[in-house]
Amino acid sequence: MKKSSIAATFVHQIVEGASAQGLDCMPILQRHGISPLSLQRSLEDTANQSVPDGQEARIPLDNFARASVEIMTALDDEYLGLCSKPQRLGSFNMMARACISARTIKRSLRRCARYWNLFENTFEHNVLISSGRLYYQIDLRPDQSALNAYAWEAILSTTHRFHCWLAGQFIPLKAVSLPYPPSKHREETQRLFYGAQINYDQPTAMIEMDGRFTNVEIVQNSDTLDTYLAGSNLSLLYQPKNYRVIGDQVRQWLEKNLRQGNYHCTLKQAAEHLRISQQVLHRRLQSESTSFKEVKMQTRRDIAINMLSQGRHRVEEIATLVGFSEPSAFIRAFKSWTGETPLMYKQKASSGDRD
Repeated sequence: MKKSSIAATFVHQIVEGASAQGLDCMPILQRHGISPLSLQRSLEDTANQSVPDGQEARIPLDNFARASVEIMTALDDEYLGLCSKPQRLGSFNMMARACISARTIKRSLRRCARYWNLFENTFEHNVLISSGRLYYQIDLRPDQSALNAYAWEAILSTTHRFHCWLAGQFIPLKAVSLPYPPSKHREETQRLFYGAQINYDQPTAMIEMDGRFTNVEIVQNSDTLDTYLAGSNLSLLYQPKNYRVIGDQVRQWLEKNLRQGNYHCTLKQAAEHLRISQQVLHRRLQSESTSFKEVKMQTRRDIAINMLSQGRHRVEEIATLVGFSEPSAFIRAFKSWTGETPLMYKQKASSGDRD
């Protein structure tokens, strides 16, 4: 998996349902390197409106994914206890097997919705086609509820990413509608949907796709599905490997160059690697609500966060590996990224190490 990170506030969201059911999640989180100090800081960040976007407490995405899967297993609920009705383990597996023979993306989405609606689920799923657009919509059923935004976002993003995998290509989203106000971490939510426009406070929740993708044929089969499902957990859902938007491709190229000691990568070099012009690369990154500078910063930040979380590397070593000639410059940069020094982050992460 790529060395990505995620705002620690998402950890609070995934444990809310489990905690309400009496599951002590702290030992699970600590087994996966998520420290109580990091969680406490994320609560303080959320309460402190003056903390700039991007400086919230962050944790490695690997750790988040592994902890999520363990909580799902403990609860026997793929919804993590966030919804009125549980989704038993294996539900996603069976839905995927129901969709693999659907032939086209439109048929698969309809089959997906019908599958979920067979059961006493929290949400009603629907597929709508109108004015050259395809919509996958979810609404709370009467007398049902979801504890927080993660429930909605996980269902919609999982549906989108699974169908990208079925198609063997990225299916861009025209827009996303969510039935609640934006949070302090709305930029993180937008990244979850690959930079698509997100409309908040809407009467329904849905993802919107261009209608020309409705008849895209499914390229996967039962054999590739077995392989997919063998590793199908939150890490796959957050890090699609078979279809990458341009920001992911730039990030992968940057990671490779940093490992090889090429610390001064430029937009021009990235464009040459991707065989497109600088102007096209700039526009495509802009369409994903990012930039070359932003992707480069996030790549260096996330590599540093992962290495600090491992606890095996000195700050000076990490500074060099992410392209800083002086540790002091790295310390200043890391503090601007996360709001704390590398040593502070390392000490907090160590309190969540496995026993």
